[in-house]
Amino acid sequence: MLVLFLASGNLVAGEREDWRVRTGLDVFASLLAADQDIAKKQGPDGKLLLILMYSDKKERAEDMARDLMRIGNISKIPIRVETAASLTGYEKVPVAGVFLTQKVTHEFGAVMRYGIKHRIIIFSPFQGDVERGASGGILISDRILPYLNLETMHLSDIRIKPFFLRIAETP
Repeated sequence: MLVLFLASGNLVAGEREDWRVRTGLDVFASLLAADQDIAKKQGPDGKLLLILMYSDKKERAEDMARDLMRIGNISKIPIRVETAASLTGYEKVPVAGVFLTQKVTHEFGAVMRYGIKHRIIIFSPFQGDVERGASGGILISDRILPYLNLETMHLSDIRIKPFFLRIAETP
């Protein structure tokens, strides 16, 4: 009986994490639209390349990529969504933003450095990641709010529209 209780507790925690990630995906798209320089982040194909980064749950990331593709465009610019376990292959490719679909532990610093170097938003819906350096995330209280690390935004030279800054929370 205890095993069943523990298993159901994990299922609830897993569902809660999935809800948090999927909710974060909506805020990610809104944050990208609030980037004043988003048009400069188009690739040669005229699209914004968005990377959904995963650790070991590729199918989950691909499912989220399909969901994100349904929005079609951000700030009237078409999007292209790819999934990746690493950003290694994206050093010379224009990326508009990275969304972490899973908690990244061992590569977190490298991912944040990539975002700063390439002047893009690294978005993590996971608790504690904005404080650790992710440029954006979500804060859940009695409502869901964008959560921004203004220091990382400054280091990344990302300019966010004032209306978005007014509704966002910061650490």
